[in-house]
Amino acid sequence: MTNDPQLEQVLNNIRNPHKWVSAETILRVIQDNPSLRGFVYGYVSEMEFEQHYLKARKTIEGFSKDDDHKKTKSDRTVIFKGKPITIQVKSIQTNSIRLEDGKFVAKVQNDASDRRRLKLPGGSTVETTCYIVGEYDILAVSLHPFTGKWEYAFKENSKLQRTNSKKYTPKLQRHLLATLETISFPLDPSWTEDFDAILESVSREKR
Repeated sequence: MTNDPQLEQVLNNIRNPHKWVSAETILRVIQDNPSLRGFVYGYVSEMEFEQHYLKARKTIEGFSKDDDHKKTKSDRTVIFKGKPITIQVKSIQTNSIRLEDGKFVAKVQNDASDRRRLKLPGGSTVETTCYIVGEYDILAVSLHPFTGKWEYAFKENSKLQRTNSKKYTPKLQRHLLATLETISFPLDPSWTEDFDAILESVSREKR
C-alpha cells in the first residue's frame, strides 16, 4: 500500500470495476466471451461455496483463502475440530455435459494451472500439472449447471481417480491424480452432498 493520494487514485481506476463501465456492460462482456465467462464462473463458485457452506456453519472454527499468487493447492482451508482441512473447489466443464441413460455425465478439470516439479513419496520427482494423491483433502464440485442452485458434491482425495496417462510410469501413476474427474447427476455413490459427513471422515483420518 502507498500513502500517496495521487498514486492511490490512479491505481483505484484499475482496481475498482465501478470506475470502468456499468455493471450491465461488464455482464455483457462476460456473457459474450466464453473463456472469461468460465474464469469468472469459477471464482463465483468459490464465493458461493464460502457463503452457503462455511460462513454460517457453527462446526467450522475458521476458514481462509490463500492469495492466488501463492500457487497453493487449496481454494479454502477450514479448521474443523482443531484440524486444518484443505478443499479444492472446481467447476464442471460445461462443454462435456452429456445425457446418458437418463443421467447427466460430465467432466471436472482437476489439475493445477501450471506445470511444476513435484517430489513424490519415495523421493522421485516429476514435472506435471497433476495433483499428487493427498495434496489436498476434499474436492468440491458445483452442481449449479444441473440444479440452477449453488449446491455442491464432495469427494475425498483418497477416492479420486488416478492418472492413466502413458506419459508416466505405472509407479508414478499411483501417486498422481487424473486431470479429469467424472461426475454424474443424479450423483453416484462415490460422491456425497453431505458436507458435514465428509468433514467428519477426513478429520478422523487426520488423527
